[in-house]
Amino acid sequence: MKLYIKGIAILLVLLGITGCQDDNYDNKKSGIINAKTLSSYIQNWKVNRPKGLTGRLVIFQAGATSNGKFLKHDDKDVFVYQIPAGGACDPSYMRHDGISNIPGALLDGAHVDGMINMFGIDPQKDYVVFAVGEGSTTMREVVRSWWVLKYWGWPKERLAFLSGSVTYDYLHSDLLVDAPTPPLKPEEYTHYSMKSLNNLQVEIQTYISDMMKIASLDDQSGYFIADARGTEEYTGEKASRFSDEMKCGPNKNEVCLMPLQGHIRGAVDFPYTDILIMDDQKEDINGDGIIDEKDASYKFKSPADLEMLYYEKGYKKGDKIITYCRTGRKATLIGITASAVLDYPVSMYDGSWVQWGEMAAGRLDSDGKEILPEGSHLNLDDPKYTVVTKRIDPEYTQPSDIYDINLSATVSDRIIKEDQTYIAQ
Repeated sequence: MKLYIKGIAILLVLLGITGCQDDNYDNKKSGIINAKTLSSYIQNWKVNRPKGLTGRLVIFQAGATSNGKFLKHDDKDVFVYQIPAGGACDPSYMRHDGISNIPGALLDGAHVDGMINMFGIDPQKDYVVFAVGEGSTTMREVVRSWWVLKYWGWPKERLAFLSGSVTYDYLHSDLLVDAPTPPLKPEEYTHYSMKSLNNLQVEIQTYISDMMKIASLDDQSGYFIADARGTEEYTGEKASRFSDEMKCGPNKNEVCLMPLQGHIRGAVDFPYTDILIMDDQKEDINGDGIIDEKDASYKFKSPADLEMLYYEKGYKKGDKIITYCRTGRKATLIGITASAVLDYPVSMYDGSWVQWGEMAAGRLDSDGKEILPEGSHLNLDDPKYTVVTKRIDPEYTQPSDIYDINLSATVSDRIIKEDQTYIAQ
């Protein structure tokens, strides 16, 4: 029996699976934490907080629970602020990477500093947790906020995300109250800055010119490209749209779609839902009178199960994961599990399909304008870059003016340079 167990352990190592991952999150003090750990923090932060920490516990709860409640706070050591369900992801917010605009791009330094000062968060001391009031959709939005702070250098030992919704674990708890912490008044805003950390994590972001190089490699060994959108979008059966705005179609009243449908060459179909638990419903927590999948916890699968999942998807130990989706939200769920749970090297292609799927040469958009000229070096309608499964008719194709494409650009490092400059100021 001992030889058998030893043989299994060796096999797992050879396959790139350590076999050392936990079956739960009980021992996690940051990264992804469970309700048991967060409850202990809320009940007595000064006693139960991770060793070495001296700051406050600041919880950002995205939306109320299904019964309109918020996690308990004393507004002295523990603060609970309500944030929009969309978190730090706003599709109307754009940044130009040097090649084109990125809808819903990662926030710049001024916006992040504005956020931490609006809530008086000290980047040198405070411990930040993001929690979802209810629902899976909110989770994929709010995890983007976690990624923003990670990118701007918030120390990993002071940054966490609650596994599952507050509703699922706290619906009947005495750790819920009627209202969140009141936000600061403008005259109370602080003057903190992420510059004080001087810890910008540029390696966790990938932009289009580098993504093109990776996609075109004959040998992609060392990279694991994860498409988190869902199988139907990966195959092109379901068209990837630009947003929910109705600006396309014959009468300009239908959803705009990306001209190219399919996936990045070499990408693995890795739906973000694969990492979540969606079948553990036990009561009608959303109050609709039915116990169904909408009442599931949407917790992250255990570290051990996640490790096996990545192996089954084809991940090899040491590979750099590059994740993308449609707008960079679902992809961040892959990013947080790879980074905060499994400690795999991971980066997110921030442009995702709303940028990649736009780059089609010799095509007209819904306004009758040429997206890219024939022969453009930015043309991704090419099998060396993209597995194209469908091409959308021009009248349904997203207007290209939104992207402000720089036809002569060959690199997309403007955002990184801007952020490095901001930190150095």
